[in-house]
Amino acid sequence: MDLSEDEDLLNIEEEGENESQKEEVDSVIVEDIRRRLFDVFKMFDEDSDGLIETDDVSHVLRSFGLNPSQTELQLVSEQTAKKNGRVSFDDLLPRVVLAIQNEEWKDDTPKQIHAAFQVITSNNYVQKDTLLQLLTSIGEPLTPQEVKQFLNHVSIRANGDIDWVSYVKDTCEMITSRD
Repeated sequence: MDLSEDEDLLNIEEEGENESQKEEVDSVIVEDIRRRLFDVFKMFDEDSDGLIETDDVSHVLRSFGLNPSQTELQLVSEQTAKKNGRVSFDDLLPRVVLAIQNEEWKDDTPKQIHAAFQVITSNNYVQKDTLLQLLTSIGEPLTPQEVKQFLNHVSIRANGDIDWVSYVKDTCEMITSRD
């Protein structure tokens, strides 16, 4: 064998070792996701039969820290639901792993939220009526129940102003501390 053949063999061996290490890391990550997702899943598996209602898929995913849109939730439910309209953990897990690996369904960052608010106001305050109009009519509109929850968690001044900077900061801190 000449020197270049030896180098080629060494490169092939190194590539094989690197691939093996990557597979080990991937399996550890998948196992961690499986364990954590199962913990969340069983909170919604009311009769402990390994199935949840399709309506609970959104609760499981959001409790797990993912933020799919309503359209994405509908698609996941359709892809994973059994004939009885329920979803098994084993059917949901591969879709969640894929979403995490592809960095899908991530929560918006505070910078993105700040940028969105700065489109509608030039200061730290926004009028309650203006914000409620936007939250119930643009993008994925909030339901009346979600509006009520929002209003329960936000400080509104006597003049109707909401300090959106404080609200975003408090909400992001609460989410971060939950993880």
